[in-house]
Amino acid sequence: MVSIRIGIVGYKDEDHTELMAGILRDKNVEPVVIDTLYFPEEIPFSYREGNVKYNSASIDDIKTFYVRTVYISLPVYQLPDEEHKLLDDWKFMYLATREKHSFLASWLRAQKFQGKNVINPTETFDLHFLKLYQLELLRKNKISVPKTLVTNSKDEVLEFRNEVKQMVYKPVGGGAECEMLKDEDFAPERMQLLKNAPVIFQEYIPGDNIRVYVIEDKIISAGIIHTQHVDYRAGEEKIEKIKLPGNVEKMCLSAAKVCGMKFSGIDIKKKNKDDFVLIECNPSPMFKGFSERTGDNIGEALSEYLIKLTR
Repeated sequence: MVSIRIGIVGYKDEDHTELMAGILRDKNVEPVVIDTLYFPEEIPFSYREGNVKYNSASIDDIKTFYVRTVYISLPVYQLPDEEHKLLDDWKFMYLATREKHSFLASWLRAQKFQGKNVINPTETFDLHFLKLYQLELLRKNKISVPKTLVTNSKDEVLEFRNEVKQMVYKPVGGGAECEMLKDEDFAPERMQLLKNAPVIFQEYIPGDNIRVYVIEDKIISAGIIHTQHVDYRAGEEKIEKIKLPGNVEKMCLSAAKVCGMKFSGIDIKKKNKDDFVLIECNPSPMFKGFSERTGDNIGEALSEYLIKLTR
């Protein structure tokens, strides 16, 4: 007999949504998937003075929501080709998506007024989009981060290059891999592209890529991601499970707390034996493949945490 329900906000058929739903069912907990992909086209979703109906049924009894997939940033940067054919179509899609995102973010933020748990709050997803702000937040809290320049000025880039020698670059709002800045990137025609948008430039930090998973005040798993690429997302070779030094565990726990993330996947770089730098805290990390390679059951730990919050 199912005793409690826990909400999962994400795409019904996405790997991690399916995984967490299955784990919860095995624990006699009913997962209620709030499908952010098919809303609003196919699913009715209503909010009325604190009372919420999803798919025409009340979800007011749900005390805890795990937010797997919700997009807060706008504009939409990827649209089907056919929707670019007519400007009016693109405008309609943009405005409709804007309304959808506003509703989902508002609903999730309003859950605190009903005493509900949201893991993680939408404010933390803002941090994932506002990468410069997250870096500054961490730096102000004395957490070691890479030297960083965000600019649309080629002169500033050249000055920064003289200071750090080797640089990587990535989008200010995310959505693409981090890449090494090569000599040919300093050609005038490449530097001219800075007039289109500012870019994040950071000192290149050689050394091990490490992913750390945190739930509340505990390190759940940590591993070195071996890769030949600057950004391990471009291709992983293997993941080596490790035990972090105490001071690095403390840094990761502090970073997650500063960012308001009860569950986080944290990327750090190991420069040498005693020197670690934090790259980013992720509010909704993927973990299925990491768990399979390290043997650490992150989904199990996350489900236990969600159940503890609910009971």
